[in-house]
Amino acid sequence: MLNVLICIQAVQKNKTCTSIKIQDRWYDKEILWANLGRPFNLYGHKTSNKVFFSYTVPETYSDVDFQLAYIDLETREFQNIAGIRGGCSVAIDQANDEIYLGGSDGIYKYNMMTKLADFYKEAGRNIWALFFRRNLFYISYPDQRLHIEVDGKFAVVNEFENFEVDHFHVTVDHENIYFANKTGFYNYDNDRLKVNVINDVITVRQISEDNDGDLYICTNLGVYVDLKNEGFQKVLDYKNIYSLTFDKDNNVIVSDEKRIIKLKHTTTGCSDNVNTHW
Repeated sequence: MLNVLICIQAVQKNKTCTSIKIQDRWYDKEILWANLGRPFNLYGHKTSNKVFFSYTVPETYSDVDFQLAYIDLETREFQNIAGIRGGCSVAIDQANDEIYLGGSDGIYKYNMMTKLADFYKEAGRNIWALFFRRNLFYISYPDQRLHIEVDGKFAVVNEFENFEVDHFHVTVDHENIYFANKTGFYNYDNDRLKVNVINDVITVRQISEDNDGDLYICTNLGVYVDLKNEGFQKVLDYKNIYSLTFDKDNNVIVSDEKRIIKLKHTTTGCSDNVNTHW
């Protein structure tokens, strides 16, 4: 999967082509969802092959609200998730099929049988983001504090109590801890209790892992991948990608301002005298 995004090539010529060349193969952009508010926080649920996400819903001329929804990649069913005010965050415990959803009044769990969200914990707390790795984490808004659930109760993570956190991620091997805020993207060295700056220019939009454990950073300047010994390198130069996840087969699912898009293999592509266009 790492090679898929690294080898995307664009030909700078006079005409335009909507396909994307990845190594020696061409991919069409299959539009899964379009023409509504900006979709973000895409998370693929591997068992059901559904992609859960949030999108913006204009309430007035001055305010926006957030709505959680999912798309079934097998049936193309689209479903809003009712009952969560200001729903904007998703985390999934893939091993136990637990889907956590956050809104402006607490954390919920999605019931796949009833298709309803049942209240879980943290009543009255405004949930900015969720993350699951052995434990459930959440980031509160507007103070941007990171919390962890231990023995059924949530508490502020001591190591991060002096940092604002917008995005948080622990790698699948538990060897690296990353976080991001308005000032940049960072690694937390748990052994030395030290914060290392990775990039203080980018604005992180999402931190994701593919099914092989490769780490992707979706930013305002494009998509970066952790190339291990070489560090984080930009592999996709499109600035209008807002979220990125992977389906059960490790296919890339991305979103831009109005669409959710799957990269789909095609036997035909573009000739060398055209531009590729996102």
